[in-house]
Amino acid sequence: MKKILAASFAAALALSLCTMALADKPALSDVHEGQWFYDEVNAMVEAGYITGYEDGTFMPGKEVSAVEFVTMTARSFGLETGEEYGHWAGRQMGRAYDLGWLSERDCPYTEWNMPVDRQLACKILAVALGLNTESDYLPFKDYADVGQDYVRYMGAMYAEGLITGYEDNTLRPAHILTRAEAATLIYRAGEAGGELITAAPDGTPFAQNINLSGYDNPNFTIKVNSGKAVVDIHSIELWTDAADPASPEGQRRAAVTEAMKHTRIIPATSSILNVWELPCTSTFPGRDAWAVIATADGRWYRVDLSGQYNEGVPELEEIPELRGKTITGLYWRSTTRVEDGAEVMGEDYLIARLGNYFEVAV
Repeated sequence: MKKILAASFAAALALSLCTMALADKPALSDVHEGQWFYDEVNAMVEAGYITGYEDGTFMPGKEVSAVEFVTMTARSFGLETGEEYGHWAGRQMGRAYDLGWLSERDCPYTEWNMPVDRQLACKILAVALGLNTESDYLPFKDYADVGQDYVRYMGAMYAEGLITGYEDNTLRPAHILTRAEAATLIYRAGEAGGELITAAPDGTPFAQNINLSGYDNPNFTIKVNSGKAVVDIHSIELWTDAADPASPEGQRRAAVTEAMKHTRIIPATSSILNVWELPCTSTFPGRDAWAVIATADGRWYRVDLSGQYNEGVPELEEIPELRGKTITGLYWRSTTRVEDGAEVMGEDYLIARLGNYFEVAV
């Protein structure tokens, strides 16, 4: 699948939470030392994730809308924000839906200004952080008030210490967040995820971010059984130029093409424990086929499923940085983006998460 996210998102834009230009050390007239949110709000403002209003206030008690919360989260995690489809936050909201931060059931497309409650905020952040959402443990007396769709997300945030209950042992999932509460919650998530990779080495923000857990590339199918994996390729375009059929290159291509018509074994030397399918390389002019596998001997490999340089046999390249490591998540991130209606080619990165909040590019 060559295009993963809505391809027409473009043009960076500052938050509409505010219109005031940031100073190097912002002074907000209604944010003072001693207030419970003082440090977090100032840190968020100084980082440029939120700002105050033209009159120099922050309005910490004002309710936060879903679009504002998504925008703060996107900026905090280094993802691009901007205007599209006539809305100041079209880019980040479109990506939020694409990435599963929220669904139309959570927030209808026509109601982005709806207030965001604690349980929806937890879903947005839990998905953005890639938290393990298998736990529904919430030891609070109003546990039953948590919406069925949000229990696992609140459970994940609680398990990581990112949310706590109130003094009366309630969680108050339907409580609408204020600007101060939203800033504090996102700040805590960002601190916990301080070693997450949010931009390319040159500082370019990622425009695409795919959690590879459960990702399915429709161009091929991989099946794993008893430690062995086989691949069937349904659609591929490895060469966008022509080669003389009688030439060595033409004959090589013909042999690889013929091999790809058949089910082929991925030739790992140890039992295959897991497989992650990768999107097509965004900078490649055709359609390629790649995956990552983990084997029982603690090794990790990138696999060129086409075998285009290996006589049609899927070719493995070890990822030495991951040998013996416990990986809690794999992500595909790219700086390829759309600007002014034109696609700007960037670079693709494979990101491995070690534990909950430490990532390495491999």
